[in-house]
Amino acid sequence: MALVLRSPTFVKLAKYSMASVVGMAVGQPVLWLCFGPLGWSAIPANLASVTAGSVPNYLINRHWTWHQTGRNRLWGEVVPFWVMSALGMLASMFAVSYAERRWDTTFAVAVAQLSGFGALWVAKFLVLDRIMWRIVHDLQPDVAIDEAGAGLVGALSLDGTDGEPPLPPDGDGRHREAPLPSQADDRRR
Repeated sequence: MALVLRSPTFVKLAKYSMASVVGMAVGQPVLWLCFGPLGWSAIPANLASVTAGSVPNYLINRHWTWHQTGRNRLWGEVVPFWVMSALGMLASMFAVSYAERRWDTTFAVAVAQLSGFGALWVAKFLVLDRIMWRIVHDLQPDVAIDEAGAGLVGALSLDGTDGEPPLPPDGDGRHREAPLPSQADDRRR
């Protein structure tokens, strides 16, 4: 059990969870304020809430959970993150709209928003961890993410050779392929 708690994925999941709590701690008061005292309808209140909570969520996850530094990459990080946030916003918009029509209480709308986002929460973690901020490490394990043009879109163009020319042909005239990182590690042992 102790090994599982120290695994990189579990540590990232715990940090991702804490970043989500911070995003919720910022967004929920906005929702309560906009829907309650300000009298906004559920959908605009939800939009304001999601926007307010997504900014700290992105920044905390980028810097603390996945240890990203340097420039934010528009197409490699920012756009995919906000697309996933928009999907959560859409799910929560349907949920808050229903809660407003059915119960018309701030509490019901707040619970509906959390439910809408909760449905996509695990999927968002998997996309962030397994695709967006990991793919570069799979292709170029010895290169820091910021040096490799990381992010989903930037990483998809990487061939894993660090810009080096292809290996010379082998004995029968075919070009050799560079060993995968796991194969290179096996050869060193």
